Formats: sequence, C-alpha cells, structure tokens
Amino acid sequence: MGHFRGIPDSVMRYEKVIILNPPSPPGYMSNKDSMGGFGQLYPAGAPPAPPLDLPYLAAVLRQAGIPVQVLEASAHRLSVKQTCERLGEAGGALLLVRTSLPTIDWDLGVCAELRARCRPAGLALTGTVISSLMKRIQQDASLDFAIPDEPDQTVLELVQGEPLETVSGLIWRSAEKGWVTNPSRPFQRDLDAIPFPAWDLFPHEKYRIPRSSNAGSLKFLPMLTSRGCPYGCSYCPYPVGQGLKWRFRSPGNVVDEMEHLVNDLDVEYILFRDPMFSLRQGRVVEMCEEIVRRGIKVQWRCETRVDCLDQETVQAMARAGCTGINFGVESTDPDIQKGVDRLPISVDEFRRKVALCKEHGIQTFAFFIVGLPGDTVTTILDSIQFAVEIQASWTQFTVSTPFIGTKLHKWAAERGLIAPDHYKLISSHEGSIGNEYLSPEQVHRLHRFAQFLQNNLINRRGILKNANARSAPYRAARWAADQACHTAAQGLVRMARWHFGRSMGLAAAG
Repeated sequence: MGHFRGIPDSVMRYEKVIILNPPSPPGYMSNKDSMGGFGQLYPAGAPPAPPLDLPYLAAVLRQAGIPVQVLEASAHRLSVKQTCERLGEAGGALLLVRTSLPTIDWDLGVCAELRARCRPAGLALTGTVISSLMKRIQQDASLDFAIPDEPDQTVLELVQGEPLETVSGLIWRSAEKGWVTNPSRPFQRDLDAIPFPAWDLFPHEKYRIPRSSNAGSLKFLPMLTSRGCPYGCSYCPYPVGQGLKWRFRSPGNVVDEMEHLVNDLDVEYILFRDPMFSLRQGRVVEMCEEIVRRGIKVQWRCETRVDCLDQETVQAMARAGCTGINFGVESTDPDIQKGVDRLPISVDEFRRKVALCKEHGIQTFAFFIVGLPGDTVTTILDSIQFAVEIQASWTQFTVSTPFIGTKLHKWAAERGLIAPDHYKLISSHEGSIGNEYLSPEQVHRLHRFAQFLQNNLINRRGILKNANARSAPYRAARWAADQACHTAAQGLVRMARWHFGRSMGLAAAG
C-alpha cells in the first residue's frame, strides 16, 4: 500500500486534527453518505450511517503522523451542547466539520457554536457538495476554510504548513482578499495507495444494516472499490462529487480490506458504495474468486447497471457472498432515459437480470424516479406498472430532485422551475419541481400513489419478506402474500390510469 506525500513536522500549522460528523438536525438522522455524498435526512429513529470520506481522511492523516481525534456526534445522537462539551477547548487544533446538502444551514449554525465555545485554531467545512454551496458558505463568519471533493491530501498539506495559496483544492479566507479559491485538486487515481479507513477511531459497533434491507440486524460497514461514474446521468450527484473518470482498486487490495473488516472488526455485512460496481466484470469475478479462495464469510451488497452483469459475473458474486444488488430503472421510457443523459436499458434486460439474480439467490433492489423531464401521467404509470410486474425483492420510488451542481438543476433553473441557487432539499422522497407537463402537485400525487404501492404491497413493510427463512410454512405464507399483493397492485394500477388520466387531463397524460 502506498503513502500520501508528507511535509516535515517542523512546519506544522496545527497540533492535531479533530474530525467531526456534527449532530443531526432535530427530528432527523443525517446520512451524509447517501445520494452520492450529497446526503439525505431520515426520521430521527433511523440507524446511523457513516460518511465514508471521514475514516479515509483519518487514516491518511494518521499514516502521515498527524494526531487525529474523531467525534461521531450524529451516531452518538449528541446535541450541539453535548458536542461542544465533549470537544472542550480545541486549542491549537484544526476542527474539520462534515456537511451535506440538506444540513448545510444547520451545520453552519453548529460551526458558529463550535467557534464560540471550543475556540479551535482553525475551523474547516468539508463535503462533496461544498463547491456548489460556496455562495451560501461565504456568508458565514465562523469558518476559515472550505474543502470540497476528496479532502485527504488537501487537509494534509494544510495541517503540515504548505503556504495557503499553494494548496490545491483549498478555499480559504484571506484578511486582505476575502474568500480565495485555489485551483482544484485532481482526483486521486491510485486508489490502492490510500490506507484503509480508520474505523477503529469511529463507533463502528453502532452501524447496523436496517431490518428493511436484511433479515435481522447485522453489523455493517461501507466500502468503496472504485470511484467515479462515466455515464453522467443528469440527475445524479455522483459525477459531481466523484467525476466521470472511473478509478478502481485492484481485486487483491479490495479483498484485503474485506478480510480486515471481518477478522478485526467482526463485520457481518459490507455495503459497497461504488456508483458502478461491475463496470469491469472481469475484475469483479477475480475479486469474488479471491474471496472464495481465502474463505472469507461475509454478506455483501452492491449497486450497478444490469447491462454490466452477465451470468458468469452473477454466479461468481453469489458464490462470494453477494446477497443483494441495487440498480436504477428510473423510467421505462427510453426517450426519458435519453433525455436525462442515461444510456437506455430495455425492460427486457431488466426482466432477464432480475430473473438471473433470483435464480442465484441474490435479492434485487429496483430504484425508480417520478417526475423526470419529459415524464407524463402515462410514462409514470407505465414505470409504476413495470415495478409491479418485475417483482424485484425491494422497490423504491423517489421524486426527480434537482441537486445543486447537477445538470438537472441547471435544466430546472433555465425553465424557471427553481431559483439558480436553490439548494434547500431534505430528501428525494418529498417535494418536487414538476416538469414541462406536470405541476409539482401532480408529481407529488403520482409519487404518493407509487409510495403507497411500494410500502404496502410491493415491499409489504418488511412483512413476510425474509428471503433467508427456509421453513415450509413461512415459505408458503410468503408465496401467498406475494401473489395476493401482486394481484392487488396490478388492480390498483389499472384504477390509477383511469383516475389520474381523468383528474389530470389529457395534456398531462401524454
């Protein structure tokens, strides 16, 4: 494993780095790793999820000999007051706070409290969405630095004393010039050179896979085997935060980390956070063969495109412990897929790959988006009907969300659907911008119908959805529930075509 470039200790700018995942806003649990690192808010009772960039950063700093302290205030469910009390006087430290799109205003308020109570020598904000939010961030008086994209080398150079104007990727406040934006830092290409995330500094025992995703509660941690996505769909934050260039780790390096998580941290489930896990299928097969060769026993799940999965790859993944694959359908209409810069995938391809995964005991998670540019009542109901027909293990409907920095945001702003600097989004499960055919309220109504089917009939709120149960009575009850819910959902979609077509008019129906 390689090492990041260091600078002599004699020029250290700060005594140590304190990495903070700040408290979640009241009434919510913040998942800053969701939505390509842009983040999402869930109800307060949701399990915590770690932003993967923070343990990576801690590992890089520790490898370079920088004293590192971590406070995962969100996972510990601390208040702002409790967080300040835990940190105490920060003294000569650089205090680094992770932010996200839905929490930016809250996090800046936290930063003001940290500045007043903890008095750190330096206060920095980091997160995937920083570059897109600088207009808002520059209004804050408490910050010294903003660090977008991959923060590892930027923070290292900042702490170890490089002249501020020479640190690529750094945005800093100058007494003379105000906010100064340095040239951006290229993405790290040699991912094998990055040390494994420093999970020992985090409360890793608190991270549990939700019951809605697995039969039972399992200790999990996320991993990245690659970064970037070359497809560049206009609604997706991944190209904004990780770039279009696909960068990948070697199979041996990936399996080394898996072995470490299982043997040293007792991890039972690994969630691969790659935007495109199987872009190079031969690499995935090689990785799976190495998992089997070493006898590593762990369940895992990934996300990919179904047209990047063939029978050999799926077979290898099943043998190596893969229990679930997430994939985006988004819309069944090829013209709508093309309209958001998505390379179209046919419905027949989805059907074949869902059946292939089921044949090998791998659960499928199908994602759909309601209200994309070009969507009508008809195209949305076609997608909802397909979600019922395909019978994936789990289904999720979100609304078309104009994340700031994405091409969809620009599209919506150009048409007056949102303000050019609009950023206040809590999640992709509520609210809508509408499109050229449907008002926000119409999209909301269609999405609400889709979620009713999703929660009560397709996913059944997790009732009789345990794929690991083997008893004959349970399997018979599950089969009966599947048939009854499938039939009921088909009937409701037929009724919805009549109802929405009538209430929203022929123009919206398309």
